[in-house]
Amino acid sequence: MRMKHTPLDLTGSLRAKSSSLFAVSGANGDIDNRANNAYGIYFHDTRFLERWTLRLDGQPLSALLSTVDGSRVVCELTNPDIQLRSGDVLYQHRIGVRRELSLGVEAVETVEVSNFHLHPLVATLDFDFAASFENMFVIRGDRAGKRGKLHPPTWQGQSLRFEYDGADGSRRTTVLRFSPPPTSHQDGSVSFRLNLRRNQRVSIRVSAHFREEAEGDLERTPQLASADLLRGVSVQTDNALFDRTLQQSFDDLRMLVTREHGDVYFAAGVPWFVALFGRDSLITSLQMLAFDPTIAATTLDLLAKYQGTRIDDYRDEQPGKIMHELRLGEMPNLGEVPQTPYYGTVDATPLFVVLMAEYVRWTGDLALWRRLRPNVERALEWIDTYGDSDGDGFVDYETHSTKGGRNQGWKDSSNGIVNSDGSPAEPPIGLVEVQGYVYRAKLDAAWLMRCDGDHHLAAELDKQAQALQRRFREVFWMRERRYLALGLQKGGRLIESINSNPGQALWSGIASMAHARAVTSILMADPMFTGWGIRTLADTEAAYNPIDYQVGSVWPHDNALIAAGFKRYGRDREALRVFSSMFDSAARFPDFRLPEVFAGFSRERYPVPVQYPVACSPQAWSAATLPYLLVTVLGLNADATHGVLEVNRPHLPEWLGEVTLAGLCVGETRLSLSFRRTEEATLVALHDRRGTVDLRITY
Repeated sequence: MRMKHTPLDLTGSLRAKSSSLFAVSGANGDIDNRANNAYGIYFHDTRFLERWTLRLDGQPLSALLSTVDGSRVVCELTNPDIQLRSGDVLYQHRIGVRRELSLGVEAVETVEVSNFHLHPLVATLDFDFAASFENMFVIRGDRAGKRGKLHPPTWQGQSLRFEYDGADGSRRTTVLRFSPPPTSHQDGSVSFRLNLRRNQRVSIRVSAHFREEAEGDLERTPQLASADLLRGVSVQTDNALFDRTLQQSFDDLRMLVTREHGDVYFAAGVPWFVALFGRDSLITSLQMLAFDPTIAATTLDLLAKYQGTRIDDYRDEQPGKIMHELRLGEMPNLGEVPQTPYYGTVDATPLFVVLMAEYVRWTGDLALWRRLRPNVERALEWIDTYGDSDGDGFVDYETHSTKGGRNQGWKDSSNGIVNSDGSPAEPPIGLVEVQGYVYRAKLDAAWLMRCDGDHHLAAELDKQAQALQRRFREVFWMRERRYLALGLQKGGRLIESINSNPGQALWSGIASMAHARAVTSILMADPMFTGWGIRTLADTEAAYNPIDYQVGSVWPHDNALIAAGFKRYGRDREALRVFSSMFDSAARFPDFRLPEVFAGFSRERYPVPVQYPVACSPQAWSAATLPYLLVTVLGLNADATHGVLEVNRPHLPEWLGEVTLAGLCVGETRLSLSFRRTEEATLVALHDRRGTVDLRITY
């Protein structure tokens, strides 16, 4: 996702989320945008609190421990040497302070102060609060637009109130309540007088309620997401560290589930992308189908609701096109940014069709397909008309919006699509993986039509897919470099840089077997493979930069789709190597969590993967990477409409000897399977089957 240059640094920050409410703080639990402008408590793309700090007699406390568990942050603090206001010196480690922030329909912090000193503690616990209700676009570096009226903080009884009347006609309010009542307060400063005996403990509770009210509209407050999502399938292995990383993936995905007025979807990532993104939500839903297809269904419904209906250049909207990004808050409401929603994505539309088919294969839910068939048909119409702007038979993009992104594939940074000499590719640009998505979408649509008995249309779609495949193999192959081109650019010229995109083309099956072998060999060679994963751009290319967003960095979701492409073409060993590199990386990141992106330095250079300082973590499609890779190497493919679960060439890496999947759901059938690696093969055993699905195993 595109992000403007910003000095923000998320290294060491704590991030918690509950549905559309999320918080970013420092390691001691302090939220202070003066220390780091990313810090805050956010709701609907607006920072409702930019300051929430804690001091003892005006002095900051030191963090001993910080943990995050989804919607909860816990910090254990103590004092450095402090000269109290009384003039006495409180030597270090005499006081213990536990801060616990919990997010739900509101934010609640409980602060426990314990006196471990031999003498009584007489001091003041000071809180400081501030709010200016800035939009996320401003925080990320955009110029502020029209502003409304920010009221000074006011006190009503024992409640502190911040209020902003936006230029969009919405009133945004933060109300803080305290228990017990504070000893004193002034503006946004709140103090509690402490007088603690040795080993005495006192507890203070602060709750923050956030509200957004539009003229003539119902008020909006944070909502709770469904707690039972992603709990249907249990995974157990003989590797405790892998179990821990996999559990973190599921925990992060539950954290990223967002509910808005009955709509449920995966937000893309914390903190920059807590929003609905077409591409991200579709790919994450695809990755998680074997574990919980519920969110795939709600995602398809939601994206169908926002499907393009007209030509609107400001939003890059066209009839039938699936949206890219939907934002809330003052700037979108005023039309100062096009994300209302913005449609600047070339790949979400074919991926919408692919997810529809894969969802039906896993669930057998033909009712959803029949209800959304008109949306699928409009998506196919967009592919055939607006998708190909220059009439060369390949889907491409060129931005029309004055505030849109230059690039509209998954590598959507301004410098993400480059020629071998480092120059930017010229639009219109037809990306290699997008042709694969379209090819797969045509085949999947044909399969869906056959499910409806529409064999004539199915045959026509198959014919279109085959024609695209033939043309693709002729045009995109670079004979001198023995590799697939990144894409086509203005004038039909090839974009000849060596990069990761052709790996995702393998995921679709559009490439020939010979081309797939060549692509696999290059992707797994040193210029591309770091040992921690496959780079976005080879280190031999002119534009290579291991610490840039998409020209040399490593993206976990990219690796997951590439590994699935390897598996499709029988390159099981290479798929296992990618799986191992992603697990090794996750095991070395804080909290055993794969971030959105990390630096592309080689494993030979550093014994740990190098962080990218402004990466979202957690990020939805990164969190889904390890679960999807597990399904990939086990070779699981479902067709609930025919009552079949295929296990095709199952393999386990050398660090994983046994895996048990319990409660795997195909249609109405639940199965429990175990996999055991031996010297000859990875063996499969069926332990439980409740239903009629047939298990077919190919070794």
